[in-house]
Formats: sequence, C-alpha cells, structure tokens
Amino acid sequence: MNHSSTLAAPALDLSNCVLDERLVVLQRDILALVATLNDYEHHLSELCLAAEEMLPNAVASIMLYDEEVEGLTVRCAPSIPEIAVEQLNGLAPGPQAGSCGTAVYCKSPVYVENTGNDIRWANLKQFALDFNILACWSQPIIMANGDVVGSFALSSFEKRAPNDFQKALLSVCAHLSGIVLYREQMEKRLWNQAHYDLLTKLPNRALLSQRLDHAIDKSQRTDYKIAVLFIDVDNFKMINDSYGHNVGDEVLCKIAETMKACVRDEDTVARTGGDEFVVLIEEIDKPMDAGKIAQKIIHHARDIKHFDNNHVTLSIGISLYPDDAGSVDRLLRNADTAMYAAKALGKNNCYFYKRELTEAIQQQTTIGNELRHALNNNELTLYFQPIYDKLGQKIESAEALIRWNHPQKGLQMPTDFIPVAEEIGLINEISEWVLFNACAMAKKWLEQGIDFKQIAINLSAADIARNCFDKVDQALRVTGLPAQKLALEITETMLMKENAAAVKELTKIRELGVTIALDDFGTGYSSLHQLRRLPIDKLKIDRSFIMELPDNQDDVNLTRLIISMGKSLSLKVVAEGVETEQQRQFLDDENCDQLQGYFFSKPLAEDAFLQLLAGERL
Repeated sequence: MNHSSTLAAPALDLSNCVLDERLVVLQRDILALVATLNDYEHHLSELCLAAEEMLPNAVASIMLYDEEVEGLTVRCAPSIPEIAVEQLNGLAPGPQAGSCGTAVYCKSPVYVENTGNDIRWANLKQFALDFNILACWSQPIIMANGDVVGSFALSSFEKRAPNDFQKALLSVCAHLSGIVLYREQMEKRLWNQAHYDLLTKLPNRALLSQRLDHAIDKSQRTDYKIAVLFIDVDNFKMINDSYGHNVGDEVLCKIAETMKACVRDEDTVARTGGDEFVVLIEEIDKPMDAGKIAQKIIHHARDIKHFDNNHVTLSIGISLYPDDAGSVDRLLRNADTAMYAAKALGKNNCYFYKRELTEAIQQQTTIGNELRHALNNNELTLYFQPIYDKLGQKIESAEALIRWNHPQKGLQMPTDFIPVAEEIGLINEISEWVLFNACAMAKKWLEQGIDFKQIAINLSAADIARNCFDKVDQALRVTGLPAQKLALEITETMLMKENAAAVKELTKIRELGVTIALDDFGTGYSSLHQLRRLPIDKLKIDRSFIMELPDNQDDVNLTRLIISMGKSLSLKVVAEGVETEQQRQFLDDENCDQLQGYFFSKPLAEDAFLQLLAGERL
C-alpha cells in the first residue's frame, strides 16, 4: 500500500453503476460546499448524513490511514457513538479487518451482507454484536495517483446486500470524500508554504509576526513580559564560501533543532531569512530569564561542528515587551540592533537592547564562572553563628553559613552570590558542599571532645526537589556524624509552595533522626492545621517580628502567638535576629526556647567559634 504524502485529486469511475438524480444532487451540493467554504470537517459530516438519508437504518463513516499508528482512524462518523469510534481507531488493514480494513487492504469495494458469518468480520464479531452492525459495505478512497488513503463505509442495522443504486452511492461518497481531503491537503500545503521555511521547517517571518501580535495581545491581559531574541550565525558566509551551500544548509538545520531543544514547546523559533533566526519567548517573569535562554542557546550551539571541527557560534540580541517596544516591528528592530551590539563585543555573545541588562547578565556570567572555580579551588568556607538557650547564657547549637573567600574581592556574603547560583543552576552543588563540609566539621569536633547539640544548615527549594533524602543520608554515612546532631532549616514560604513529594522527602529525612526546622516563620501564613501535617520539630521566628520588640504591639502579639502555637504542637521555638537586651528579656519572659542574633555573636569562622565554645566551658 502506497502512502505518499502528496495526494492527487481522485477520479470517479461509475461505469458499472447507475447514476440517478439523487446522486447528481449529492455531488452538486458537496462540491458547492467545497467551492465556497473551507470547513472540511463540516463537509465530510454533511456527506455522511446525506448518505444516511438515502440508506435508512444505517450509519456512515470515513476512516483514514494513519502512518504513525499503522492503522485506520475514524475521521468522520456523525451518527456513531464515541465509544464505538474509540474501538475502531487503530484498525490495521488486512484480509480479515472488517469491511473497511479489508477494502483498504484489497483496494476494492467490500460488501458484507451478514457480519455474523462473513470471514472478513471474524476479528470484529464482538464489535458487531455490541453495536448491532449486521451488514457493512465499504469503498476504498483511492486518489488519482493510486494511493489508498482510507475508506467510506455504510454500516447497516439489518442484514442486506447492496443494490446497484447503493453501490453507486458508496462509490460517489468515497469519490467526494477524496475531493474534500485533496482540497484540504492542498490548502494546508499552500498555508505551510506561506508560513513555514522550506529548509528548516520553522515558522517564517509572516507566521512569526502573527504569533508576535497574539503574544502582545495576551501580554496586555497579564503581567508577563515577552522576549524577542534576534539570532545571527557568526561567520556564516565563510561557511558557505569555504564548504559549499549544502554544508551551510546542514548547519542551519542543526541550529534550528538546537534552538527548538532549548525552549518550551509553546515558544516560537522562526527563521526570518538567510542565517537569521528569531526566538519568541512568552510569559517571561524577569528580563534575566531571557538572558538565561540566550546563553543556553549559545552554549549548545557550540556543540554543532562543521568541516575541520569548527564550532558554530551565535550572536543574539534581546528586546522585551513592553519594556523596550510596544509593536511587532519595533520589537524586531530593537532586537536586531542589540544583535549587532553583541557582534561588536566580539560575537558568540548576547546583548540586551537596554545596556544595563547586558551588564547585569555579563556580571552574572562572570560570577557564575568564578563560583564554579571557587567550588573546585577551596575558596568557599563556613562560618558559624551560635544559637543560645533562652537565657542567652549557654551555646546549644550553631547555624552553618556559607562565605566566599574571593581572591580579588575578599570575603563575600551569601547575598553577593547565592541569587546568582540559583539563577544559573549551581545552587545544588553549593548546597551539597555545605551539607558535606558542615557534617564533616561537626564530626571532627565530636572526635575532639567538643560537645554541642546540633549543627544547622539551610535547604533551598532546589535541594528539596532533587533527591534530598539520598544526599543527607549519604553525607551522614560518609562523615559518620550522628543524625541527631544535624538540623535542616527550610523556609516557611518555600515549604508552603512545595508539593506532597517534598513533604514526603522531609519526612524520610526526619525518620533518620535529623531535626527539621521551619525557618522565617510568620512570613508564609501557615495555619495551625497546616503545621500539624508538616514533618517539623522547630519554628524559627522571622527576624522581622523581633526587630521592634518589645515596643511594637503588633510584633509583641504575633511573637506571643507563634510561641504559643509552637508550644501547643510540642515544637521548639527559636528567635533569630536578637540584637538588644530588651528583646532577649522579652523572649525569655515569653518562654522562647532558643535565641540567635548579633546581641550574642555574629557568625564566626571555625577557629573563633571554637574559641567561643571553649571560653564558655571554662
């Protein structure tokens, strides 16, 4: 069976049929619909219904061959129940595939007058019984080039053989179905030629403009931004001149596939001409998200090689709606302008239309590269902030906090680099470094006879989402630190956003004996009911509620409420950000379990922290 992707208009052969006035009218009416409207589903449905009027107590159906499933699927069957359609879909043509499957297989009409005893229905007997199909006649839809594309069938609720008129009806309907399908494919082909690039099969400039218009309309109803990335292949003329247009075309196709793999299905990758592409990214939260996508495309494009193992590089300009422009033309022009600025910087680069965004992403890239270097060259270190008992007299635990000993800038705080690490996907590696090093140092202290209750570290949302239990379990086993000596802190807001899988992950960690603390409590609006369901042992009151104690009555009331909630659930309550004696005294009076803040000690390097512990023991 030939399944050419190109249909040819069918020719009608009724040399052995009687063509009466009813069939002439049917042809005229359907052809009139085809000539005036392009609602092809409607045309096929009208054809089926007209055939049913001429054959009472029967239903009509059109099935088409689908190469992907290697079987027939129902294209139109207005009077057949959906459940029957579902059972018919995927019917493989063959000598015993009912009337339709056999007709397509044999390329000739099949007239089954009794489905109960016809061998061609042997595999569909239950279907015939379930839907009372007693007879079924099917005509293959054959195009002028000989391709069989499907079948037109009349299924009867009574046993009967077709007369000459009914055979003619079947043949005419199959012929008209072919005309409708041919017209539909021709229209699709013309539309594709007008809207898609023939080489890369990507949308062209015309379709891109339509999608940009739609994206702008959508953006005006939401708070999201749109990003337009104008992309030019660096030195593409040299590729064409040196290796020929066939190699150039191959490179363009590979670039197209690479860019599609770097964006979401709902985004648009278009080829606007020559070696120029445009990527439309919808629903951008932050401008830097567009920069991340541009860098991702640049990075993966370098994996594309042509002759002599030369790598492909790209220059990308970025413009944003509504920040940089309010129209399609202006967005494209501004992105084009930014692309030339990227080339002026040395190519293989991206540039925002607004210079400050380019500087920000360049700074992000620099920090990201330096962070990767820092991870591999022992530039990261841990500081420890003591956590005291409620009287503020005895150190019970410590929170491990990361710092970066930058070779040029000196000691860097987490706010200087953690946001970048989250943006570039490096946060998991940094968190894993903190986890293993904090556990190793705590284990060393225990071996040195230094007693403490726990070492606490912070978890990010990305940590929870990526096999957090396995990493914690491994860190404890590798370092030998008892699980009871480790506490993990996760922010209230983050835990409220996470799904049941995150709660399950934390529950498994808690079952190891690790303490789970809910950090920054009071900012995520947790209810008492929600707290009861969470696998937590501690509440850490957010510092914003401590800052104005005891003078701010609202903070007084909220702090008392949080402590009361914690006590009612048998949770330890920790106040962080304590900076004055008045705050300490208030929290002591309210029976807060532990205190942390600059009033007692700032975060300390390991040696200074151990000296503090040693001094306390004297």
